[in-house]
Amino acid sequence: MDLTTPAGLASVARDVAELLQAERAEPGDGPDRQRVTYADGRTLELVFNRPPSTHVTITPVLPDSARTHGIGVPPITVYLPNRARRGEPGAQTPAQVLADQIHERVEKAHAVALAELRKHTAP
Repeated sequence: MDLTTPAGLASVARDVAELLQAERAEPGDGPDRQRVTYADGRTLELVFNRPPSTHVTITPVLPDSARTHGIGVPPITVYLPNRARRGEPGAQTPAQVLADQIHERVEKAHAVALAELRKHTAP
């Protein structure tokens, strides 16, 4: 998998979406951007640094009203291996590395921020 091409980045994003049990992955606002969207509407933006694409910045997308209420989730940056090394115990693919980091460092904070926003915007 070539992380320096739009097709390679799209492939990683699709694999991440599948690993996270998200609904879909789709292109973002540029060739180095992908979005992962869950069935409940949560969205993550993945920005692959170029070249080489060894780091990815993951930003949870919140509604514009979150900023009004001072709610946010800071982005994280994850180092990616270019590929899993064969025969190396515990080696992970780039998609597995991203999915693990999103699960460990982003998902809970994203859900908490959205819950807090619902409190502020509920009728």
